[in-house]
Amino acid sequence: MSIESKLQKMPHESLVALLADLYERYGDIDEIIDSYLEHTELESQNGGVCDTELGRQVESLTSVGQFYHYREAYALSERCERILQGIDNLAAVNTEQALALLDVLLNRHERIYESVDDSDGFIGEVMQQAVQLWLQVAAQLRKQQPDARQWVDTVLKYNSQNDYGCFDELISSSRCLLTENELQALASHFEQQAQAAASLELGDEHYNAPLANACLGLRAAAEALQDFSLYERSLLINSPVPNTLQLERLIGYALELEKFERAKYWLQQPQWKHDQNRQTHLNNQLLLRQGHIEQLKQNLLSDWRLNPRSFTLQNYWEHATQKERISLTIELLSRVEQLGNKEDALSMLLFVGQVEEAAEYLIFHQAELKRYYYSTLLNWLESFQQAGQTLAVIVCYRLLLLDVLERGYSRAYHHAARYFNALLKLDKTQPDYQGLDSAQEFIAVLQAKHGRKRSFWQAAGYPAKGQLNG
Repeated sequence: MSIESKLQKMPHESLVALLADLYERYGDIDEIIDSYLEHTELESQNGGVCDTELGRQVESLTSVGQFYHYREAYALSERCERILQGIDNLAAVNTEQALALLDVLLNRHERIYESVDDSDGFIGEVMQQAVQLWLQVAAQLRKQQPDARQWVDTVLKYNSQNDYGCFDELISSSRCLLTENELQALASHFEQQAQAAASLELGDEHYNAPLANACLGLRAAAEALQDFSLYERSLLINSPVPNTLQLERLIGYALELEKFERAKYWLQQPQWKHDQNRQTHLNNQLLLRQGHIEQLKQNLLSDWRLNPRSFTLQNYWEHATQKERISLTIELLSRVEQLGNKEDALSMLLFVGQVEEAAEYLIFHQAELKRYYYSTLLNWLESFQQAGQTLAVIVCYRLLLLDVLERGYSRAYHHAARYFNALLKLDKTQPDYQGLDSAQEFIAVLQAKHGRKRSFWQAAGYPAKGQLNG
């Protein structure tokens, strides 16, 4: 007789006694028992929703089974999305059942996280979608049945099960479900917890997890209420003297809520003396949000003059008038030979539309423009091709080709072969090399230095030794 048959013949009381006796003996057995108990409890609470087709899909998704490699995570996330779409459709005709299915999914979210390598974050993203759908459906059910649940308690319960970050945005997004009074009560709850935890003497070497969690809850309630003073307190309880990263978070939220005076206050803190670049960036954001464009332009132009780089030029260019852009272009042309960063100098010339000057700069400084990222070289190549700057195109192809060969990156030899054959094709147009090595001279040097890279020459369809035939 099988063990299943024997168990089926046992009285209910004997089965209960057996399981109670086994419980707490071994951790893995406890987990199995807990899993079965949880399943039974959820089935009872949710009215047997797992007996439906959609319920069986949720059950299958959340059952302990195979482990998914990170390459399989995207397919698993698509499966989750299809289930969420089904639940969303169900909510239109049976809100209560849709919410019950979401409860099953969210109560078992840890199983999903533990069954997959989510290095790319696909599962995390779809579970965030599940939380947002839960809020939407819960708000819909509350309108239909205001007393169907203790809504604040339900939100707090989920928030306490956030080891995987699944519920990070639950409270901050809960304004659709909870009333303002309920959110204020939540904020008071977390603030009291934070104050109590802050008084604990754990020693400098101990992480105060209760304080950190309470502050996170308070911050989420502040975001739901869009209450900046609460948001400040959520940070200052734990960090009375915020560091610059925390200040940046405060200023960013102040700008979002258009609390410009508070943003200005936090921008004036002495901590910024160690991070003035970030302070300048945030101050410019404040000026932009306030509409102080002229002051912003002055700051950005000064920044470019002190630090003439592509990103500082583009920041100013975005707000400059046509007349101001022409003036800046003239200033760039007058300074370009004094700039230390050749890549940035060339990129700036192309950005402001000085393609001919950029081509001349590339040709003159080609020896100093080696070893740049191939994506940068490809961008230059495209610009010069569109402008018909043939010699600059040849230089770009040569730099790309040499980059591959000098690194000995054999897996990219097919790209190098393409660059080589593009050079052969351009040579047939009889370009003016203006003192640069001709195609024959360039290939001779290439053969002398890289003649042994036979796989490259084979990919190029060209002999490792020999001359270019006119």
